[in-house]
Amino acid sequence: MDKLDLASFALNHLDFTLLDPEANEEKILEFLQRAEKNKPAAVCVLPEVVEYAREKLNDSIIVASAAGCFPNPNGDIEKRVADIKKAIDGGANEIDIVMDFEAMMELRPGEARSTLQQLIDACDNLPVKVILETSCLDVQEIEDAAIIAIECGASFLKTSTGRRGGCTPLVAEILAEIIQNNSEVGLKISGGIRTLEDLELQIGAMSPFVDVSTMGPEKFRIGASSLLDSIEDTMNRK
Repeated sequence: MDKLDLASFALNHLDFTLLDPEANEEKILEFLQRAEKNKPAAVCVLPEVVEYAREKLNDSIIVASAAGCFPNPNGDIEKRVADIKKAIDGGANEIDIVMDFEAMMELRPGEARSTLQQLIDACDNLPVKVILETSCLDVQEIEDAAIIAIECGASFLKTSTGRRGGCTPLVAEILAEIIQNNSEVGLKISGGIRTLEDLELQIGAMSPFVDVSTMGPEKFRIGASSLLDSIEDTMNRK
């Protein structure tokens, strides 16, 4: 893809993200106005913002919510489920939840699986993006976590919350191979993807296993906030 094609592709697959719990109404409104103007695939917001976002945005823009007490990987399961329900009641179309990567690191995969299954079951059959937090895991743990997520019913594997590091080309390559072998699941790369050059690196790493240019937003997403600046700069120069 040339730069303009890459910018268009990125926008059509972008989960434009605002997950700042301190964001005031002015900042949230500005974010939503940018989304309405540019028409990304989706916005990704906290549960308390979902209803407002759904009111302000065209129905063509998906409202995803990072729920389940994001960015926490664990904690009181009832509180996490209630947070998911809040997002759903507000009109969320998709849910992003953090897998218990700490349990994976501590060799407690059964616990991670059990908790994740409860959270996914609480999502009322909405598409669920499971955040693996790959920056905290080694290669084997990433692979094991991904398979657990798929078996629990994840719609997408998602790399990162962005709070503990981001996606790397190696992680993109590992997960691309996994989704090549599990065609029912999609991939969302997130964390540290700030420019189209950053995105190009990730896509290149994935290319031995998947051709993302042939994947629609139902199978591939990019989670980012500042990437939209790079997209706008490129598209405004055409």
